[in-house]
Amino acid sequence: MFDLIIIGTGPGGYEAIMTALRMGLNIAVVEKDKLGGNCLNRACIPTKYFRTGAHLVEKLNVMNEYGILLSDYKLDYTKAWEGKEKAVGFLRRSLEQLLKAKKTPVYKGVGKIIGKNKVEITKLDGTKETIDGKYILIATGSVPVSVGNIKIDGEYVLSTEDYMDKLISLPGRVLVVGGGVAGCELGYIMNKYQTEVHIVELMDRLLPSPIISKEISRFLQRKFKKLGINTYLNTTLDEYKIENGEIRCKLSNGEELTVDKILLSVGRKPNTHSIDSIGIEKDEKGFIKVNEYLQTNYDNIYACGDVLNSPMLAHVASYEARVAVNNMFNKDKEKVDYSLVPWAIFTAYEIAHVGLNEEQAKEKGIETVSGYYPYTYNEKAVDEHESEGFIRLIFEKNSQKIIGASVVGIGASEIIHEVAFAIKNGYTAKELHEFIYFHPSLSEIMIYATYDIVVGKLFR
Repeated sequence: MFDLIIIGTGPGGYEAIMTALRMGLNIAVVEKDKLGGNCLNRACIPTKYFRTGAHLVEKLNVMNEYGILLSDYKLDYTKAWEGKEKAVGFLRRSLEQLLKAKKTPVYKGVGKIIGKNKVEITKLDGTKETIDGKYILIATGSVPVSVGNIKIDGEYVLSTEDYMDKLISLPGRVLVVGGGVAGCELGYIMNKYQTEVHIVELMDRLLPSPIISKEISRFLQRKFKKLGINTYLNTTLDEYKIENGEIRCKLSNGEELTVDKILLSVGRKPNTHSIDSIGIEKDEKGFIKVNEYLQTNYDNIYACGDVLNSPMLAHVASYEARVAVNNMFNKDKEKVDYSLVPWAIFTAYEIAHVGLNEEQAKEKGIETVSGYYPYTYNEKAVDEHESEGFIRLIFEKNSQKIIGASVVGIGASEIIHEVAFAIKNGYTAKELHEFIYFHPSLSEIMIYATYDIVVGKLFR
């Protein structure tokens, strides 16, 4: 009997593997597809790889400012796709080699919990095998969802996973259905690689999440317009028809478009429909119910990641996996705490946030003051020709303790961790203002975003 069976090797499963191996546990891994799960193979990592290329294309416009005179260049997305495969393949092989070195068995197939301590694996050839474990961790992630009459076919109508797996070269024209994180990230990438991009979004803004402020949505909308990305808000795809290798689309606002592909990016659902036959409790949407220690209704079966109704973020899955494995094998139990989860997206700008924004604080009855500073006057950003962006720090009005922040621009995904640390430790605007930051650095925007609160407004 294994100490632990881990079903799924995405960020949660991977973190559980690393934690368990460091603890010297005897584990088994079940994976139906490629090691690394969706994040490594079809989402977080390849998306950031392509985004790096897209951003470099944009930077070509300022190369002459550094005395780098490019007479001509051409773009080859197929080369970028091959580079992505190399990068992802290297990371996947690293995990394979580690598991081999630690003599950890990897069962290829679909895992199903058929008993409190039993997992049945249906292999690719249809044969089945059953293994036993003292503990079981469910980390099977999520899958794309369809909407309305739009059906993913893998050829004309693509999921985000199809995009990463199948789209070796980009089409000339794409309609992206869904202006959320994935839609905005992939829309920007395709635009910079010279695809004509149209984005339809049901809501009244891009990135329509309570976590993301309307200020950020407007900022990104302006950038997309500048780049020539066409956005249609309060709009849906009503009808589409495939004719002669093209897709004729009719939007709810009456406009008609002809494109080569439709990219469906309207969210994901938990991959739990066939995870067990023993009655593990789930909610109406298929999310597995767990307690504050991440236990299911079976005390030895835990879950982490997108199968839970918690933030669908890779780093949250990793965090949950660490908590779950600790709670399985250590006496000191740990409760999950989602009060301070940073996030970042990589579209035309890096956009990051942690804590509360002003709208969320208002809903909670918290009076706030905020400090704002644009990248325009940050010397490091100017040196980098990356002066588009801003930071907004949110403070509780009376105590002036920081409770949230949004950062838009270069380095946002790194700077946000400074803010998270400050929130966790209850820093005030004055304490942030008095800290000595290296010059020139992007982090200096923290000082200048506190000036209005600590010292006074420059323009009254």
